[in-house]
Amino acid sequence: MTDFQLEREIAQLPREALGAPRPERPGNFAARTWRANRDILGNAGSLFATSIMTSALGFTFWALAARLFSPHAVGFGSAAIAAMSVLSTIGTFGLNTLLIGELPNRKSKGGLIWAALLATGAGSLVLGLAFALLAPLVSRNFADITGDPEQLVVVVTGIAVVSVMMVFDDATIGLMRGQLQLWRNFIFVLAKLLLLPVAAWGLQDKFGAGIVFSWTAGAAISLGVLAIQRVVARQPVFRRPDWGVLRGLGGLTLTHNWLNLALVIPWMLLPVLVTITVGPDANAAYYAAWMVASFLRIIPQSLSTVLFAVASGDEEALLPKLRFSLRTSTLLGVPGVVVLCLGAPLILGLFGASYARTGVISLILLSLSYLPSITKYHYIAVCRATGNIRRAAVVLTGTGFLLVVAAVCGGKLGGLTGFGLGVLAACVIEGIITSPRVISAAMRRPGQDVARSLDIGC
Repeated sequence: MTDFQLEREIAQLPREALGAPRPERPGNFAARTWRANRDILGNAGSLFATSIMTSALGFTFWALAARLFSPHAVGFGSAAIAAMSVLSTIGTFGLNTLLIGELPNRKSKGGLIWAALLATGAGSLVLGLAFALLAPLVSRNFADITGDPEQLVVVVTGIAVVSVMMVFDDATIGLMRGQLQLWRNFIFVLAKLLLLPVAAWGLQDKFGAGIVFSWTAGAAISLGVLAIQRVVARQPVFRRPDWGVLRGLGGLTLTHNWLNLALVIPWMLLPVLVTITVGPDANAAYYAAWMVASFLRIIPQSLSTVLFAVASGDEEALLPKLRFSLRTSTLLGVPGVVVLCLGAPLILGLFGASYARTGVISLILLSLSYLPSITKYHYIAVCRATGNIRRAAVVLTGTGFLLVVAAVCGGKLGGLTGFGLGVLAACVIEGIITSPRVISAAMRRPGQDVARSLDIGC
């Protein structure tokens, strides 16, 4: 047999006979990836779908508000809602993330959930009343927001309702039933969107009372519809609160709350700080840019939240899920950053010409802050899953304080552009601080302790 004939015979042999692996079909790869990561993809997917839906309809909400209300009213209304969101986050008292970590490991779940919901509702109601009394001392703008009795009731009620809503949503993640929060959020965004034109007709003023009312009423309707659905289906709605279990988790709850506040409060305060340092008119454009950029951050936030629920107390499960979550956050998020930076004028132009003129640079700078946020969210997830919550709270408290100071100083010195540069600089520093530890954990060798690789102690 000649060399040519031999080569032809070899070429006709199956690849397996030659020891060469058969190329994996894209469909097989996708199926294998889904099977290996179904737990994190399923629940993170429901969170991300919620974010897409709420962002799309929320974008429509604010675009419609920009046409139904003056920029001055939109600035006040968005600042009021931002303040409500901050206070609602405080009003969860860490019970939302506590449920994410506790529910997967408990047989009796309903009593703990109801105890957390009732405690959240009562505590956030008191917090809202305190805000109404103390906020005017901080800024005259807040005196305008809460000065009217009817608007005061709406703001305080909204703080309590949204707090309960947040705890409920995270409880569904702990139960691995993320579709419930997806459905509730759909009702919420649809209801507030439908209520906005009615509120604009009946509550038109320069302080955005109609905007705040639509938001609060939509949140209440979303919870009410879920309760009615359970009644119609003859399923129990109320369970006896398990106060004993909740009290036993008091110390852990406080630590979760500390970390939650350090994580979200500085970012959520940004529209409020713009109102105080630059002015409510500038905040109308900044809030639109902040809202669009916040949507992108949902990718690492959703993945890392479910990462905590799936790998809580299981370091061996944490390692492959962490690597998968980091890759997914990067592959999905980086193209999103490019789209937002290049399309900033077009996106903000949907709100109005004045929004595009004022907020393009803010949207670009906020979008760039996505990159360091990847490591921040995963650092928090690893610390929660390995029981190192306190160390993460200390780190995020310091970086959060830096964010507020840099934003305020930038706003005072350079207006809206200076404010955005200050925010981006603080986010980059935060990424520099958290990334080495996340990379160390992701590169951990089998058998090596995660907490030691993070250098955070056990």
